[in-house]
Amino acid sequence: MYYSNMDEREVRLLRTRLQELHRRQRRETPPIEGIGGTSARVLGAIARAEGGAGPGAIAAELAMTSSNVAAALRELDAAGLVVRVADPEDRRRVRLLLSRAGEAAVAAHRHGRDEWFAAAIEAELDTAEQELLMRVSPLIERLARWSGGR
Repeated sequence: MYYSNMDEREVRLLRTRLQELHRRQRRETPPIEGIGGTSARVLGAIARAEGGAGPGAIAAELAMTSSNVAAALRELDAAGLVVRVADPEDRRRVRLLLSRAGEAAVAAHRHGRDEWFAAAIEAELDTAEQELLMRVSPLIERLARWSGGR
């Protein structure tokens, strides 16, 4: 059931186009050296968590099992990309933060994505289309943050 002024075909088309852009950007951006895709997702979740996050919160955000997160954390630990610190509110719990190497890896990866995206925008969109894209950006953010439906 659809609750918007868009019909089913329009909703599917927009969703598909956004997914295509996401997949293309992932293909065009080199992976973070020394870690697999699952570990890269976990590293990104840690980077987004201001003040760090516990393994359970990361698993919930990424809809991953705790065993998959644990395996990714072992890989990230071995690569020196994360550090574990005691939670200041509950010393029995651990919070995960990026190490300096982790911060550098995430920054370099994001820079590569931004470079590709900027080049694609410059090559494919004229000035008016670029301005339109910037006006749509807050709408995409609102959709990404929507918590309803589940």
